[in-house]
Amino acid sequence: MLTEIAPSRSKAARSSNGMRLAPCFNAVIIVAVAAGAAVPAAVLAQPAKLGAYTGTINVSGTEVSPQVVFRATVKVSLPVTERDSRSVSSDFLSGEAPNASVLLSQWDVSFKEKSAESDGKFSSWTCALAAPVEIAMKPTGILNVDLDKKKHELSLTLLSTQDVAFNCVHSRSGAYKKKQGVALYVGTGAPGMQGLAPQSFADAGRLSAKYTLMPTAETRGQYGPIVQEWDLRWVR
Repeated sequence: MLTEIAPSRSKAARSSNGMRLAPCFNAVIIVAVAAGAAVPAAVLAQPAKLGAYTGTINVSGTEVSPQVVFRATVKVSLPVTERDSRSVSSDFLSGEAPNASVLLSQWDVSFKEKSAESDGKFSSWTCALAAPVEIAMKPTGILNVDLDKKKHELSLTLLSTQDVAFNCVHSRSGAYKKKQGVALYVGTGAPGMQGLAPQSFADAGRLSAKYTLMPTAETRGQYGPIVQEWDLRWVR
């Protein structure tokens, strides 16, 4: 499960390596974000004020080992760092973009040990959000837009800035409470592979679409279909 990315700046792609931050609660959420069809003249004329794509991403899906069922609404602002008549880029490291506001409405986790204990029984546990919660998450990533081909690609990692409260039950010890950080991945493909599924766009001013990312060989069976719907607008 992806919990942290240490990316290098690159307009074409951003590679990543997973580092486990929260062994039980790191669902990888993958979404695709559309980009604009034309570059507003005002933006080209003012390179110091390139604006940002802001809006909402609704996402739900599953992950395995442990089994995670999640649902979240992500509010983002992706600052445009470079653009010309042929392309647009939003390329930012941690701390270079505003924190995203993420409403976690569901985050159910379950796990069963593959090996039995000495009594022959298999231990298991389940955890669920203590309550729906809105948290700040720190974004790192890149959005590349090819205006000639009218395609875009996105890779975005979100790390929680605070722990989230969970109510849990262990098959042997019973109920307990836990606080845990979470991490989300958002993109048009697996981390570092976002160019495999570039998405079409039609309007630079408002970007809205529905997209379901299916599991691929690159994700190594870590998640199920991820259903997404987004609506982003370019603002100065």
